[in-house]
Amino acid sequence: MARIILNSSEYSLYDFETEAEFEKAVIANQKYLFGKDTVYIDVKRRIGRDSHLSIPDAFLLDFYDTKKPQLYIVENEIASHDVYSHISEQIVRFGTSTITSANQIRDILIRAIECKADTKKEIEKYLPQTVFKTVTELMLYLTEREIRIVVVINDVTADLNLAFKIFKNPPDIVLLQRFMCGEDVSYYYEPMREESEDIEKIKTKTGKPIDFDTVVCAAFADGFKHAYLEQSAWWEIRLSQQAREKLKYLAIYEKLPIAHISHYAEIDRIEPYKDTGKYILFLKNKKTVKPIKLGSGKKGEAPQAPRYTTLNKLLNATTIGELWK
Repeated sequence: MARIILNSSEYSLYDFETEAEFEKAVIANQKYLFGKDTVYIDVKRRIGRDSHLSIPDAFLLDFYDTKKPQLYIVENEIASHDVYSHISEQIVRFGTSTITSANQIRDILIRAIECKADTKKEIEKYLPQTVFKTVTELMLYLTEREIRIVVVINDVTADLNLAFKIFKNPPDIVLLQRFMCGEDVSYYYEPMREESEDIEKIKTKTGKPIDFDTVVCAAFADGFKHAYLEQSAWWEIRLSQQAREKLKYLAIYEKLPIAHISHYAEIDRIEPYKDTGKYILFLKNKKTVKPIKLGSGKKGEAPQAPRYTTLNKLLNATTIGELWK
């Protein structure tokens, strides 16, 4: 059983007993799970037609990019539910409803927001940053474009990942687990957007989102040779729907003793990787740049996990720290 040590105290995994209990934890931690520029609309209404009626747990408005806000259907699940007869079936029903019943979803949201003063106020604070004057205008826009799906769950299994591989555009998966030490509660989570840390830091500094197009991955010498040089690919990267849509390039940071970036390539295609819930990036047109080295050596400058930037920054940077500004 997984455990967490925090301030010399040991926290043990403490499963959620019911979906309602799990949903309370999701709502309480929503800004961590989905991003600080999101609005969680806690409304449960039937959507779809007779053959595919379903009830989402909530809807989510994502205002990270206020020029292109995004609407999600939220499904909160506990892993004890059967992947194939329950969870996958729900996602199929949601996906069908986004196509056949977009107007119904729009009307449900407009009515729900009008009845929730705090939610309406939170949405309206974003409107001046968009081209929309009213909530109704915003809902018309959101339901005329692709409505995405995000699943929040307390355990991501191989079966879940395999089941989601059938979807042309797999839902985002958010992991939320509860750990306890006596009466103290701690949570482990994997957010909707793995890339959110970098892009939200930059947005906080500049006031503007970055339209990232490049992912930088760290590699040891053997991995760099086997995957990048020999296979023209890089794999087991966790990518949100947003990242899969935006990414065009991959760059490699070669770890110590080399400690620089000198190789990048175009992304030819992105596909699910086995039953991991992660992705493999197939590459083409591999190129080199003048080595981009560590600057001050400040902690956090060298990438450990995938990090996000733009090709323009990559081609003009002299130190790695410049990629994250």
